[in-house]
Amino acid sequence: MKKFGLISALMLGSVSVAANDVMDICLVTGQPSTDIKVESIKRIKIAKGSYGSVTDILPAFGKEANSLGANAVVNYIGSQRFGFWPWRLVRPIVRGEAAKIDFNNGKTCESIGGATIRRVIETNKEPHLVNS
Repeated sequence: MKKFGLISALMLGSVSVAANDVMDICLVTGQPSTDIKVESIKRIKIAKGSYGSVTDILPAFGKEANSLGANAVVNYIGSQRFGFWPWRLVRPIVRGEAAKIDFNNGKTCESIGGATIRRVIETNKEPHLVNS
């Protein structure tokens, strides 16, 4: 029983680092400044099989990052890419590196040069251009 309690506590502690809502995942176009603590988790990539906008697949991208325990994605790139088949001529792809960023000392996603998935969808701009 003690083992179960310890394992549960460890699992709950690791889950609390992830964003509460996938739309609150912070997207950062490059790397934050060196004074921001960033713990890299895993490179992730989501693509749509046919025509569409990058904003169509951002919720799935956030869900993937959140499932890894990330609260941010650094080196984020969202773009249209050419596919092999004619019906996949141009399709949206988003990729980046799922990460845990320490937002202590009053730091926010916006203050480090990023934007949440919610803001990127609302503005339809790259994260580094949302607040400029």
